Amino acid sequence: MRTALKFLILIFLTTSLTSCEKIKSWFNVDIDTVIEGQMDLVSSNTELKSVEAYSINGSEPIDLSDNEDLADYVDLINDIKTHSVNLYVTGVDAAGVVIHAGSEFTISTPTNPGLSWPISEDWPIQQGTSVELTANDYSELNKMLEGNEIVTFAATGTCNVGGVHITLTYEIDVTVEAEPL
Repeated sequence: MRTALKFLILIFLTTSLTSCEKIKSWFNVDIDTVIEGQMDLVSSNTELKSVEAYSINGSEPIDLSDNEDLADYVDLINDIKTHSVNLYVTGVDAAGVVIHAGSEFTISTPTNPGLSWPISEDWPIQQGTSVELTANDYSELNKMLEGNEIVTFAATGTCNVGGVHITLTYEIDVTVEAEPL
């Protein structure tokens, strides 16, 4: 009986000296996953003046609930750590398409201009080619993904072919910490 009483006192002291947040953090889960989606770029049919170029643009919302690994935890996310952002060409309906240097990819919200990646050299578009969108620090992207605003992946710029349709798949490699309790 005395042993049981000592054990109960020990449990009581341990829980009273440990905060509820600390106890809840014991049950946090880390999820390594890739947030992905597709973005369609369509170039205009009208050539820009004084250059052989056609404007291109496209945008796509990033929805964490579309990710199977995160669907059950979307409202329970404590922290997101982005490791990399990549773009892959998964479709193009013309040959010889090049996205020109100076074209730009962005991830933003309505209140945060976010991150932008200008393309420093021409990018020949062929199915299967890719580009990594590197950053010294993804903390701004992490904040946007953790927030309650709509996050948008977008592209603007020029290419050398008019009326072309390009499909890009974006992949954002992340570790998500969620608190299921």
